[in-house]
Amino acid sequence: MAGHPMLLKIWRRLPIAAWFVLGLALAPAAADDRAFSTWLDFNPQIERGEKKNYNLLPLFVSSPERGQGFGLKYAQQSLLNREDVVRVQAIQTLLGKSSYDLVYEFPPRSFGMEMKLTYENFTKFYYGIGSQSREEDESAYDPELIAARVPLLYGLSKHVSAGVSFDYQEWKMIRADANGILPRDSPHLIGTEQSRLYTTGLLMRWDSRNSRTNPTHGLFAEGSVEYAKSLVRAHGNFTRAAFETRAFHPFWNHGEHHVFGLRLFLDYTSGDVPFYRLPELGGIFFNRGLLEGRFRDSLAVTGNIEYRFRITDRLHWAFFTDAGNVYPRLRAVNFRRTKFTGGTGMRYYVPPGNLLLARVDGGLSSEGFRVYLTFDHPF
Repeated sequence: MAGHPMLLKIWRRLPIAAWFVLGLALAPAAADDRAFSTWLDFNPQIERGEKKNYNLLPLFVSSPERGQGFGLKYAQQSLLNREDVVRVQAIQTLLGKSSYDLVYEFPPRSFGMEMKLTYENFTKFYYGIGSQSREEDESAYDPELIAARVPLLYGLSKHVSAGVSFDYQEWKMIRADANGILPRDSPHLIGTEQSRLYTTGLLMRWDSRNSRTNPTHGLFAEGSVEYAKSLVRAHGNFTRAAFETRAFHPFWNHGEHHVFGLRLFLDYTSGDVPFYRLPELGGIFFNRGLLEGRFRDSLAVTGNIEYRFRITDRLHWAFFTDAGNVYPRLRAVNFRRTKFTGGTGMRYYVPPGNLLLARVDGGLSSEGFRVYLTFDHPF
């Protein structure tokens, strides 16, 4: 932040609300079949069947862990056919950190692919292993990550697909705090200096949601098993199993104006797992109100419940409760020790269409109140 005094001065004088006003000003007034549009947004999603061709989007991001940042995102539909999507994103924070992403999605009607290439060097935090880790033991560290993930899917029916995934990660520790618990735990952790992983997996998916950015009914469920082996100078020899389900249902006889959303997520690892690949709690998706990576261990069991309702066509509101905990093994699961967080937030669908969702969430936990300014539903 000290390296950008002018940006910092401008940022402090610019209210957050101005970004939303600017976003509305940049949104074109043309009909939904317009081929080009420019929006101020964080994370665009292109719905299947939308007529838009491509979007160039300025980005603004903010979170308690990473601070504020700016960037650009380019999204194009119909690169090879009418349903595939390519996205390119670049973000630079005021703290001098950056990330770059390339995503290509090809829906699995018969054959599908979801490729993601990533580079990032965001600051992260470590508090120890287990559900009893202490906030005062916080250790900040700066890793450099290069990753490539390629799931290949085959459509078995309208809603069911199955396939294999290939994952490569090159992880390197650039800097770590001399204080905190990380230096003390380092001799017992895997991947504290440098790590390379090759992972292969099997997955199966059911997806009957009526929308990816604004689901009001339907079910999404995915189960996967991944294997990492010590091959070609790779580190880590472990197995990971994950299961996620999301359900959406309108209620109170108000059509889609009132929606109940539920997510359950289980993430289990066994073997020689690098510490940064252990299941975690905290952040903008799991247990909002806790910092990202606040708790980590071999197993995470988490859930989210949201009541979403419409104030206007574009302005929505939500109340949520998040619950979860981490455990060293399956036999140690004890739901009486579940950690609960909760809160409320605003959602605004940036015109035109319902492709882009601005989200402001306030999450309360036993460790404080956190505000997240981001985009898209958490699930």
